[in-house]
Amino acid sequence: MTSQHKLARREDIPAADKWHLNDIFATRADWQKARDAIESQLAKIQQFAGQLADPQQLLDCLTAVDTMEISLSAVFAYARMLADTDTANQEYQADTASCLPLLDKASAACAFIEPELLALPEETLRTMAAALPGLAKYSFRFQDLLRGKEHVLTTEQEAFLARTGEIRATARNTYTVMTNADMKFPDTLGEDGKLTTLSESRYMQFIRSQDGKVRADAFHKLFATYLSFRNTFASLYSASVKSSQFISTTRKYPSMLEAALDAGNIPVSVYEQTINVTHEFLPELHRYMQLKKKLLGVDALHMYDLYVPVVEKPKTPYTYDEARSILKEALAPLGQQYLADLFAGLDGGWVDRLENEGKRSGAYSWGVYGVHPFVLMSWHDTYDAISTLAHEMGHSMHSFYSAKNQDYTNSEYTIFCAEVASTTNENLLLEYMLKHADEKERLYYLNLYLEQIRTTVFRQVLFAEFEKLTHEAVENGDALTADKLEGIWMDLNRKYYGDGVVLDDELRAEWSRIPHFYRPFYVYQYATGYAAAMTLSEKVRTQGEAAQQAYLGFLASGGSDYSIKLLQNAGVDMTSREPFAITFRKFSQCLDQLEKIIK
Repeated sequence: MTSQHKLARREDIPAADKWHLNDIFATRADWQKARDAIESQLAKIQQFAGQLADPQQLLDCLTAVDTMEISLSAVFAYARMLADTDTANQEYQADTASCLPLLDKASAACAFIEPELLALPEETLRTMAAALPGLAKYSFRFQDLLRGKEHVLTTEQEAFLARTGEIRATARNTYTVMTNADMKFPDTLGEDGKLTTLSESRYMQFIRSQDGKVRADAFHKLFATYLSFRNTFASLYSASVKSSQFISTTRKYPSMLEAALDAGNIPVSVYEQTINVTHEFLPELHRYMQLKKKLLGVDALHMYDLYVPVVEKPKTPYTYDEARSILKEALAPLGQQYLADLFAGLDGGWVDRLENEGKRSGAYSWGVYGVHPFVLMSWHDTYDAISTLAHEMGHSMHSFYSAKNQDYTNSEYTIFCAEVASTTNENLLLEYMLKHADEKERLYYLNLYLEQIRTTVFRQVLFAEFEKLTHEAVENGDALTADKLEGIWMDLNRKYYGDGVVLDDELRAEWSRIPHFYRPFYVYQYATGYAAAMTLSEKVRTQGEAAQQAYLGFLASGGSDYSIKLLQNAGVDMTSREPFAITFRKFSQCLDQLEKIIK
């Protein structure tokens, strides 16, 4: 790097531009003290074993668990977030590593609670919440425990399963090490016509190139490398699926899909309907592919062409202060209190916004119960940065309102709901930008909408269908060989993208590049979350205060009920096809407008 592009050292970043981790622990010594106290807290919890039939003992036990989990989550968050600000700092990395064994120990120490409660007469557990005032906040937990009673094992078996966590994660961990550390790619063609380094992190840069040769070369070389390990990847994924099968069988579920969805009480019909409704609208995706081909001016549209911008990005730079002003206007449909709380967070040490040497790339929001949320990002003066800030602050406001309105035991929202608040903010921002755009900018934002729905809904549903088919294959006794996995992947891509897109042979390796497949049946929630957010953003923009209050009530509800019910209360029925129909109608409308402007 030239000197003018050299990243700042962490210590040179102004305090106003960094998150305030000392809001969690004032000093590292305070953090160490809290970390070292976890072991004694776990020992205290285990003393309640065999005593949970007594309401007071149960209350004391659950209170001790809450106290321990609040402390442990703060201890881990502090260490991990420090490590993310400087990945080269060995002390930070060691501190994070020292927390990991505590997570497994905590799981094992609490393993007796659910089996012991379920050993009580069912009526006793149903009425336990009314036995003491302090137990009332655990009523939903007791309800959910009874719902899954047949899938909870004995105390000894639960403790055994908890101890197998690290073993069952072997396939995922091996995949992560292999793809991030061990795999090397050949040099690829750069914009200047010379060979340059190819890596996963640089791949997206190459396939966004306006030069088709650069895109093609990077694609073929990256996926050819994955293909060279096709049998290894097939073995790792097969082991991961069989690990899921071990858990689902041990817990007496009819299928791995039902086991995965049952944690959030999500009906299997929601998963299946997500796939089926998406199939209905595939002709619209095919129409978009034809438009892309026309805009790119290519004789044949390849998969590596899909990410190249077909509309020039507006060159308008947005400073951080300008971004704040835009967010104030764009998020106005959420109300003055929401805006006041959001800006108090922006000014109150929630956001770590500038790049520095060793800082982790990407962005995330991390809620710390009893403190406040924290956002990590790297600000650049672009629309993408505004969108990222809106997205992560959506997560943060969800965490903020959940923690403010719920006891700890009911504060954690599910993954199913997690992307709703963030994407609602993104959509409100995008609608605002469309409304205030000139014709050239409007082309860009319309295409951005189309790309969001293509990648977050169509593509994620393709992933979800791949998972469904592969897990069903194992349940039917089939082996997940490289040939089998590649065949499923290519068939799905033909179905989703249609005859207008060329499927190069190397594409059959793409499934092995998706790390989310090592978190079974996770990715469909990106699609459901987007559809729910699209519906909610439409409602708060068009239906006034009633919709606004329903949405804010959703943010405040945390994990106090099942996700489907919480979204229904907010005005979105995820058991119906409506949220996806609304989303795909938006896709069609944007496509119509884009075609009209271009003509």
